[in-house]
Amino acid sequence: MLAPRVAGAALLAATAAIHLDLYVTGYRLVPTIGVLFLLQIVAGFLLAIGVLVTRGGVGALVSFLGAGYMASTLAGYLVTLWIGLFGFQEVRTTAGLVAGIIEVAGLGIMGWIALAGVPETGPLAPLAKLRAALPGGHHAAVSALSVVAAIVLGISLATATSSGGAATGSSDEISATGPATSGPVLHMTMKNFKFFPANPEVQPGEKVIVTNFDAAPHSVTGGVPPKESGLFTTALLAQNQTGFFIAPKKPGMYPFYCIVHHFMVGILIVK
Repeated sequence: MLAPRVAGAALLAATAAIHLDLYVTGYRLVPTIGVLFLLQIVAGFLLAIGVLVTRGGVGALVSFLGAGYMASTLAGYLVTLWIGLFGFQEVRTTAGLVAGIIEVAGLGIMGWIALAGVPETGPLAPLAKLRAALPGGHHAAVSALSVVAAIVLGISLATATSSGGAATGSSDEISATGPATSGPVLHMTMKNFKFFPANPEVQPGEKVIVTNFDAAPHSVTGGVPPKESGLFTTALLAQNQTGFFIAPKKPGMYPFYCIVHHFMVGILIVK
C-alpha cells in the first residue's frame, strides 16, 4: 500500500500547493473565501503528512479524511462555478482545471486507500462490513465514484464562463489604433480586488480604459450585483488585459461591479 499512499499524499500536497499559489497571488484578499483558502492549504498539507506516517485503523481514518477533503474542495469549486459562493463567482481557468483533475484523482485514490485499509475488527469494523456489501467490491465503487466526479467536473467546466471572455476592447486594439473616440479618456485599474478609482468622475460619453493587474479575471459592469444594467461593461478581463467602455451620455451616478467578484463595487459619476 506504500505506492498508493505516496500518490495520495502527493495529490493532497499538490491541491494544497495550488490553493497556496492562488492565496498568495490575490485570493487572500477575497472576503471569507480567502480565509477558507487558508484553511484548505493547512488541512491539505497536514493530511498529506498524515497519510504518509499513519498505519492501520488510524491510517484508514486519515485516508477517509483525505477523501473527504478532496470531495469538499471539489464541491466548493463546482458551487462557485455554478451559483457563486459568498459573493464570489468562479470562472473557467487553467488553474481551476488542473486543481479539479487533481481533486478527482485524489478522491479516487484516497477513497480506495481508506476502504482497502479498514480493519475487520475494532471501531471501524462497520466500515469493513460496508466495504464487503459494495456491489463489485470497493474497487468498482471507488472507480464509479471517480468517473461520476470526472463527468460532473467536465460538464461544469464546459458550461462555465471562460476567464478569456471577449472584452469590449483588447489591449492590442488600444495600443495599435489608439482610442476609438476623440475627446477625454479616463484610465482605471483593477488590483488587489479593488477598483482604482472606485468612484471615477467622467464626462458624458467619455471613454474609460480599464486594465486588470490581478491574477483573477475581473470586469467593470454597470448595475448592482448580480443584476446588470446593460449600460456598459468591459466583459471579463484576464490578468494584464485591457478593455474599455463608453460612459453613458446622460449625467448621473451609475453603480458598477465585477461580474465575478460581487463585493467589488464602485460608482461611475457622469457630470
